[in-house]
Amino acid sequence: MKIFYVTFFLTLNFLFSFSSQNRKVLIIGIDGTRSDAFQQANTPHLDALLASSTYSYDSWHTGITWSGPSWTTILTGVQWNKHLVTSNSFSNHDFLNYPPFPTLAKQLYPNLNCSIVAEWDPLVDNITNAGWNHAVKVPDTGNWPTADSAVVELQNPDIDLLFAYFDKVDVTGHTSTFSPSNPLYISAIQDVDSAVGRVLNALYARPTYSSENWLILVITDHGGKNFGHGGNSNEERHIWWMASGSVVAHQQINQADPGTYNCHLNNVYDSTCVNFALLKSSPTHPDIAVTALHHLIYESGINPETKPEWNLDGKSWLLNPSEVNEIAGENVSVYPNPVEGELTVRSSRFTVENKISLELFSVDGRKVFSSIPVSESMKIQTENFAKGIYLLKAGSVSKKIVIE
Repeated sequence: MKIFYVTFFLTLNFLFSFSSQNRKVLIIGIDGTRSDAFQQANTPHLDALLASSTYSYDSWHTGITWSGPSWTTILTGVQWNKHLVTSNSFSNHDFLNYPPFPTLAKQLYPNLNCSIVAEWDPLVDNITNAGWNHAVKVPDTGNWPTADSAVVELQNPDIDLLFAYFDKVDVTGHTSTFSPSNPLYISAIQDVDSAVGRVLNALYARPTYSSENWLILVITDHGGKNFGHGGNSNEERHIWWMASGSVVAHQQINQADPGTYNCHLNNVYDSTCVNFALLKSSPTHPDIAVTALHHLIYESGINPETKPEWNLDGKSWLLNPSEVNEIAGENVSVYPNPVEGELTVRSSRFTVENKISLELFSVDGRKVFSSIPVSESMKIQTENFAKGIYLLKAGSVSKKIVIE
């Protein structure tokens, strides 16, 4: 049992209690999506996030490739030897000592508003002590009910965290095989991407979006082989990982397999089977909870991966303060936003010598504008662009633009 100092937390609760904050998190979970199939599928809405993301098509499952232990690790930031979930029954769990990260965040910010929308009921029913203010269960493989329910949650001006879970890809794999050569499996991935697009458009349409600092995390729990998963094959363990926002580096990470703690295939935790040097530089499941938690509590000055009371296994992928300041120093301003007509982009770093590339991407990932500004102010005429959401990239800075 962990020991918490009551006076310390009462003080923190007083200092950090408020109804809503600038830093917010959207987590999109897509069950059972192999990395090779994800790359093969046409996913324009998720692809549009890549330019502003730390992402990897070479993330590796380091635990038990069942949904129960996988999503528990994703939400708690610890491996199954701590949370004790080893199957989809969620039996013998230890959510008292290792709760999902919204509960940890609320130890510092008790008024955080956190919601989950899930097609798989056990995520709501069996992961207890989760810290959700609002939990919505929708029909399995529904896609659009999930997206529509997520849109409703995002219309709440005070929401701080939303986890939207899609199950269609996994169900399709179980009924028709987990294979990039299976058109039904690929189609399921593409269908989920379309639903995710609806969620992202609702996020960008928030009246307060331009003044909010959203971190978007997208993750799958496992891959699959033939009609199932649960083993240690590359097809089951080779997954992908994505974090999008201004607070993470915009980079692709290619990393070798760090190994699995479940190397004996009998749910025995064995740290000797993991290369910790590779693990340190690999985006993995526990990093989702730790990175999301770090973003939500960032203003407290606490880095959750080094907080001994929480004893987390994941690491945060947020930029350190010096890197954040360096990006902020580019001082790129964009106005008006939303725009109808002329868009102005300004930066003191736009010079002939710096040669900073200015690019505009549509939501399906197409580059619709490119230029290298030679003075502090650059004008972009948007009349001929379709109305919608765009991503503006200026060097390492990315900003969402709405063209009306």
